[in-house]
Amino acid sequence: MKKAHRIINIIAWGILAAAFIHLCFKWGSMPEITGVHFDDEGEFDVYASKKYVAYPYIVGIVFLLLLQLGDIAARKAKLGLKTNAKGESIFRDAIRGLLGLNKLFISGMAAYWSELVIYQHSLTERAVMCGMLLLFVAFLTVCISAPILKIIFPQ
Repeated sequence: MKKAHRIINIIAWGILAAAFIHLCFKWGSMPEITGVHFDDEGEFDVYASKKYVAYPYIVGIVFLLLLQLGDIAARKAKLGLKTNAKGESIFRDAIRGLLGLNKLFISGMAAYWSELVIYQHSLTERAVMCGMLLLFVAFLTVCISAPILKIIFPQ
């Protein structure tokens, strides 16, 4: 599982880096004043300097770092799950998997947001909702797994 978590980290940071490199190539062709924020219907409602396109990267980096701290905590903290070592290991991996999915979602959303600003396209809610639904199902799965693991792997 350690390798899978490492691969997820590389992919998440890679998505963010690739989107930033793409922004660097497109920077010169972008107008100085550009749409940078979306309203409830996915249309731009705030126009500002193109420098604000850096905002998704700042948000992405901050959240990826926070999720990494959560990953470190999930590896080291006492979980309090009344199960044997095997059950606790499975639950730890489930939590880390959920954090990994969040990393992929955050980096994907930052890249998507940046691309929309670069090309001045409207936000499509479908893409966001699908990712959020996947994260919600993963969260419920982790929550439901705790009592099941306590039964399968008693202390």
